[in-house]
Amino acid sequence: MIGVQSVAAGQVTDTLRADPSAGVPAEVRNPPAGAPGFVNWSLLGNEFSPYLGAFTDLSALGTQRGFTTPSVDGQWGQWYSEARVLGQEPVTVPAGRFNAYKVEVSSNRQPSGGAGSMQVEPVRIHYLIWYAPEVKRYVKMQRRVIVASGAENEKDLFELVAHR
Repeated sequence: MIGVQSVAAGQVTDTLRADPSAGVPAEVRNPPAGAPGFVNWSLLGNEFSPYLGAFTDLSALGTQRGFTTPSVDGQWGQWYSEARVLGQEPVTVPAGRFNAYKVEVSSNRQPSGGAGSMQVEPVRIHYLIWYAPEVKRYVKMQRRVIVASGAENEKDLFELVAHR
């Protein structure tokens, strides 16, 4: 569960609470709010600007480049990322149906390892993210990680289950 703790001067502080029965402590963070960028959850990995639509007019965002892209697993860096708004479309998630802005984020890098790392070294991460203005955050995010061999190594889907 992700809960917003505070919003002040365009900065959101939120908390991720994992399954309490797993004994995992809550994690607090301050994700970028008004500009594109990444934030890291130790449990989930890199997440792209969850509150971008809360402080930015996504209809006028266009294409954004030059924001910091973190390394993956602390070892694969030197990423080039680009985010662009693809338009508006309806999206349905467990929390309901929303008219959302669809944003595509592509992160790319040159492979640095030898033949032995081709099956594990990430060289492309592709996100599709739907931001719902009434929720002030994304309601759906798809993330795909492509390794140097061209294979899809990871595929994640995050959807809003409920909000109040």
